[in-house]
Amino acid sequence: MAIRIASFAGEIPRLIPRLLGDNYAQIAQNTKLENGNLLPIRRGRFIARLDEAARTFYKNGDDWLSWPGHVKVVPGPIAEDRLYITGDGAPKVMVGGITTPLALPRPTSTPTAATSSTPGTTFFTVLYAYTWVTDLDEESEPSNLSNELIVDTSSTVTLTGFSVAPAGRRVNRMRIYRSQTSAMGATELYFIKERPVSTAAFTDVIEDNPINELLPSTDYNPPPDNLQGLIALPNGMMAAFVGKRLYFSEPWRPHAWPEKYILTVDFEIVGLGCFGSSVAVMTKGHPYVAQGLTPDSMTLERLRVNLPCVSSQGIVDLGYAVAYPSPDGLVTVSLNGTSVPSKQVMTKDQWRMMQPESFVAGQFSGRYMASYSYHDQASASEKRGIMLMDLSGEQPFLLRASDDADAMFFEIGTGILYLLRNDTDIYEWDALAEDYGEYLWRSKKFVVSGYSMFTCMLVEGDPSLTDQQLQEISAKNAAKRARNKALIDAGMTGGTIGEEAIGLIAIGGSLLDPVDDVDVTFSVTLYGDGEPIWTGYELNKVMRLPGKKRYRTWEVELRSNQSVTGLVLAYSPSEIAET
Repeated sequence: MAIRIASFAGEIPRLIPRLLGDNYAQIAQNTKLENGNLLPIRRGRFIARLDEAARTFYKNGDDWLSWPGHVKVVPGPIAEDRLYITGDGAPKVMVGGITTPLALPRPTSTPTAATSSTPGTTFFTVLYAYTWVTDLDEESEPSNLSNELIVDTSSTVTLTGFSVAPAGRRVNRMRIYRSQTSAMGATELYFIKERPVSTAAFTDVIEDNPINELLPSTDYNPPPDNLQGLIALPNGMMAAFVGKRLYFSEPWRPHAWPEKYILTVDFEIVGLGCFGSSVAVMTKGHPYVAQGLTPDSMTLERLRVNLPCVSSQGIVDLGYAVAYPSPDGLVTVSLNGTSVPSKQVMTKDQWRMMQPESFVAGQFSGRYMASYSYHDQASASEKRGIMLMDLSGEQPFLLRASDDADAMFFEIGTGILYLLRNDTDIYEWDALAEDYGEYLWRSKKFVVSGYSMFTCMLVEGDPSLTDQQLQEISAKNAAKRARNKALIDAGMTGGTIGEEAIGLIAIGGSLLDPVDDVDVTFSVTLYGDGEPIWTGYELNKVMRLPGKKRYRTWEVELRSNQSVTGLVLAYSPSEIAET
C-alpha cells in the first residue's frame, strides 16, 4: 500500500515517531502550516535600530520607544493619544512625546474660610475644598476641608491658604467646592467655580455661585510608585498590581486608582491578562480570575490548580484566552476555565528542557510564539530558538523557527509581529515584502508490514512566487546590476576602509545594492530504517527510487522554499495515479 500525505501538520514531541498521525512531523521548522500545505516563513525585514540596548520596545505612530527593563505600555482608554507606562520607575503618562508622572497629588494645604457678614435668620454651615486639574482634564483628590463657617445666601466668603501647584504634572487650573447638607443630614461637596492655578485669595459670593455637580474625585487615590503589570480592560478600566494586591483604575480616569477597589490574592502576582470582561491574575502559586463590569463590582476567584507563572514576559493575550508558561506546561485561562494544552504536545521533561522561565512571548496568527534559551549540557553552550504552539484545533501542535528574540511587540491594528534582536535591532517577522526562507519538515516514521521496497515518489506543490512576482524581482535585479556596474566603472563602490564618512556604511561593506536571491530550492530525502537512502530534486514529477534494498520503516524529509501540497510514496507509477 502506498504512503500518501495529503496535508501537513506540526510536531507532537510527546509521541514517538511511529505513533504520530500520518500528517504530523518529527521536525517542522520555519514553516507556517496554516492551511494544510507546507509553506515557508518569509525572511524578517529590518525596520529600525535603537540607540541603546533594550528589553522592551513599542511602536508609537512612526516612532519607536524603548526601555532597558521589562515595561508595560498601554494606550489610554480615552480619545486622546496617550500612553500609560508602568515598570519604568513610578507610573507615567506620555502625551505628544512628553512624559510626566501619572500620580496627581492632592493639594497639600488646607484652605481657610472667613466672612465679614452676619448671617440672617436662614443660615447654614458650609465647608470648602479645592482640587488640581491638568490640561488632560485629570482631577486630583480634594484638599483637606476648610474650617466650618455659618453663612446665608447673601454672604460673601473669602478663601485663603491655597498651595502652589505640583511642578511637572501639567496642572493648569483649580476647582473650588462648597458643601451642602441634604434634608437627610448628608453633607457633600459640590462644584462652584474653576479658575487658573493661583495662590491668591478667592471670593465666593454665595448667591452668585450656585452649586453644580457633586465632587467626583473624593476617592481618586494616585497610583503607588511601585505599580506594575498594567493592562487595559473593557469599560474604560485599567488594572495593575503591587505584590499580592490587584488594583483597578477609575473608569476612563487612568490617573485615579482608588484604594477601595483593591483585591488581595494569596501569592505574589507575576502578571495580568484580559479575556472578555475578566482579568486573569497569574501568580507564583494559584492563578485567579477577577470578574466584573465596573471596578466596584469585581469579584475574585481562585482557580483550583497549582499552576504558577514562571515568566511575566511569557504572558500573552490571544484574544480568546490568556496563555502563560508554568512548570507543567503552557497554561490557558479563558471562559472555559483553565487548561494545559501543551500536555497534548510534549511531556513535562520536554517542556522543562526549553526553560519556560526564559520565555519572551508574543502572538502570530493566533498562535502562541515564544523565544527561549537553555543551557545545552552536551555542548556546554547556550541554545536559543523560537517555538510556536497552535492551539486552534482539537490537537495542538508545535512549530519551530531558527530564530530568537530579546523582546516582541505585536501591533494589533496591522497584525504585525516585531522582534528585537541583538538588543537593538527591530525586525518584522514573516514580512510580506521579503523572500521566502527555507523550511525543514520530516514526516513520522511509517512502519510497513514486513520489509518492502518502494520504487517511485511524487511530491506535489505550487511555486511560492508567481510569474509576475518573479518578473518584478528580475526587473529590480536588472536595475540594481546596472547601478552597480556604473559604480564599479566609476570606482565608487565604497569598499575601502576610510573611503567613506564614518557611519555611512558598515566596515567591510559596500555601496553596491545587493541582488535579491530568488533561487528555487527543493529536495526530498527518503530514509529507510533510519538511514538516508535517496535524495530527489524534482517537484511535480514522478521520481524513480534506487530500489536496491528493502526496509521496514520509512521517513520523508522535505527542504524547500516552495509550497508543497502533498506527496505519495508508491510501489509503481500506476499506484500513484490511482491515489
